[in-house]
Amino acid sequence: MAVSQKDIAEFLGMDRSTVTKVLNRDPRYSASEKTRDLIFRTAERLGYDFTAIRRPYKREYGRVEVNAKAEIALHADGDELFDQGEATVRNLSIGGALLTDIRTGKMVLPLRPFSIRLRIRDVAQLADLDGDCELVRISEAGARGEPQLGVRFMNVKLRDRRRIREFVEEKIRQERASAGLVADPESFLAESKKRPAGAAQPAGAEDASPAEKRQ
Repeated sequence: MAVSQKDIAEFLGMDRSTVTKVLNRDPRYSASEKTRDLIFRTAERLGYDFTAIRRPYKREYGRVEVNAKAEIALHADGDELFDQGEATVRNLSIGGALLTDIRTGKMVLPLRPFSIRLRIRDVAQLADLDGDCELVRISEAGARGEPQLGVRFMNVKLRDRRRIREFVEEKIRQERASAGLVADPESFLAESKKRPAGAAQPAGAEDASPAEKRQ
């Protein structure tokens, strides 16, 4: 059975109109980045068909906050080492990561085509993975405007992607359990289909403001 926006709203304990406006990227509606990410991430996990929305969502995968130290190496023109250093992996998904607190020897990006080799040393489950990444966006973080890099994993082996997925999904389950919410989306869907109409719904998402829930 197809997952509806109503299913997503019930799972999160939010008003359906909030979920609809966020999924459709309604420019007149303001919601926190955390709430938007929660809605899209939950929609992905529940198997929502994003082709049904008016403004297709661009991110391919849900992400979790990890704030883990990592080693980075920039390779230009194939495997030539251009620079190296460290960074903080602010968040992680099966598709890529967001890097902040970047510190390298040169503190510049090459003008030639390059890739970034990433090793997340602070996450024991992933410490032995060397992921080659491509840069997809540059933005600024904090009052000082320090750069942060959005990267996409390239040429990652299937078994390594599976390990990343398992890590991300376990983090999501832990986050939901600590918030007193249903930890497993699939279980929620199965139970929700059995509930009589008008039955009480699960507790709402902790990070949705009262104003967002009323929308």
